[in-house]
Amino acid sequence: MSNFFVRLFNHDDEKALARDLAAQIAKNLSPKLMSERRQVLSAKKISRLLEQSYEAAKTYQSSHKLGMIKRAILVNNFRWELKSSGYPEDFINVATEGLLVELTKKKMLASSKSG
Repeated sequence: MSNFFVRLFNHDDEKALARDLAAQIAKNLSPKLMSERRQVLSAKKISRLLEQSYEAAKTYQSSHKLGMIKRAILVNNFRWELKSSGYPEDFINVATEGLLVELTKKKMLASSKSG
């Protein structure tokens, strides 16, 4: 029984995933470049890099049970990792919203099919 509660209240895996996703973005798209020279970046490249991170999160979600709380922890930690890395606020908002949409998309599609 205690193992159940440990799993229920342990969010280390989601926090680690958030760090990994932010690090993956930073490796391919530095915060300095986003802040100082964004006009030289193509929207397509930025979208592609974000989508790669979202795909990693969806893969994780398919192998782990991410309920509403664990999704919220993942998304909020992702936001804070991007913020602490120095990304501009508008980029953080777009990246975080995109992650949330991707993680809830499957659940929304399933509920609309059953309704």
